[in-house]
Amino acid sequence: MAVGPEWVCVAAITGAQGVRGNVRLKVFTEDIASVADYGPVTLFTEEHPRGKKHKIQLLHNIKGGIAARLEGISDRDRALALKGQKIYVQKSALPDLEEEGSFYYEELVGLSARDEKGEPFGEVAAVFNFGAGDLLEVALDPALNDGKKGKTLYPFSGEFVPEVNMEEGYVVVDREAFGDREE
Repeated sequence: MAVGPEWVCVAAITGAQGVRGNVRLKVFTEDIASVADYGPVTLFTEEHPRGKKHKIQLLHNIKGGIAARLEGISDRDRALALKGQKIYVQKSALPDLEEEGSFYYEELVGLSARDEKGEPFGEVAAVFNFGAGDLLEVALDPALNDGKKGKTLYPFSGEFVPEVNMEEGYVVVDREAFGDREE
């Protein structure tokens, strides 16, 4: 499901919590409780491809996230059916970033990925965190990688991604440090 750039993913539903339709959330905001600070959240599903808004109420912390109630979801089966769905808020609802050079991870998607010599080799496809740190997923451009295609995950740290240039639309990935390319 294609979601426009005016939306930012703030959480994902990882399952049901209890029998009354509550959901388990993995939250992508720095402050786990802030997911409810931006007003109603939106889910984009096959049933609602243009999005459906839900008021959200955070309940209590659980292992790996937080339990929440979404307005309109009142039984366990509906909550289980939402497993894997992402929860979005409009970018305009998020606070402005005060620190120069700051950005939301969603804004990295679509940026050109360049190697340490400044040569483009792909495009940022996503940013993930599976619990061991942030990862940058780069979709390789076969024309720039000797026919190699697919996606590669790079640790999103200063060691492997020494530069993010939002103004010019690229990130620099030290592919040699990662060991995915021989010189």
